[in-house]
Amino acid sequence: MRFKVNEIFKSIQGEGSRAGRPCLFIRLTGCPLRCVYCDTTYAYFEGGTMDLDEILAQVREALGPPLPGPNAPFVELTGGEPLAHPGAPALLEALLDLGYEVALETAGSHDIRVVDERVVKIVDRKTPGSGEGHRWLDSNLDHLVPGQDELKFVLCSPEDYAWARDWCLGKGVLDRFDVLFSPVWGSLDPAWLAERIVEDGLPVRFQMQLHKLVWGAEKRGV
Repeated sequence: MRFKVNEIFKSIQGEGSRAGRPCLFIRLTGCPLRCVYCDTTYAYFEGGTMDLDEILAQVREALGPPLPGPNAPFVELTGGEPLAHPGAPALLEALLDLGYEVALETAGSHDIRVVDERVVKIVDRKTPGSGEGHRWLDSNLDHLVPGQDELKFVLCSPEDYAWARDWCLGKGVLDRFDVLFSPVWGSLDPAWLAERIVEDGLPVRFQMQLHKLVWGAEKRGV
């Protein structure tokens, strides 16, 4: 089983409920989506081929033996769109079998039923402002694990915020999942978004991309 891998690197998790934790990222090449704000366009095509055993060996070398319990080393499969790779579910399961905590970053445009339930699924619900709001499988909501998996909204504008708020209320997700709202870097004022969430009493997690705050928006491999 072979994969086109864009990069494998250690950094700090920049987003979500695990923000701030050391994490090993495996970024696969390729994505059928073209979001207007994409900050990893280099992952559309760049990368080299690796087989499953090569990836696992590099992970073991980078992280060492897993610790049991809540301090297990953390690995995230990202992209691109990882689930565009038919072998992604097998890679995720192999990482779990090594004893690591494993997360998947996905756009929700592919069926997540194929993903092991133990994987933390961070599902990016694309908004109208992304240009890819139609690339969503509503059935994926039935396969998210409450208390574990996360729904993420990257917001381009006040209109995106209103749309995401109404979508969450209409779908009844706010009392089931950890819901994350973040502003598109350089487009939506973070202070405006934070104030609006507070004013509306919306039970979501405001977030910004920590890796960009620490290293800047242009640095790769972080």
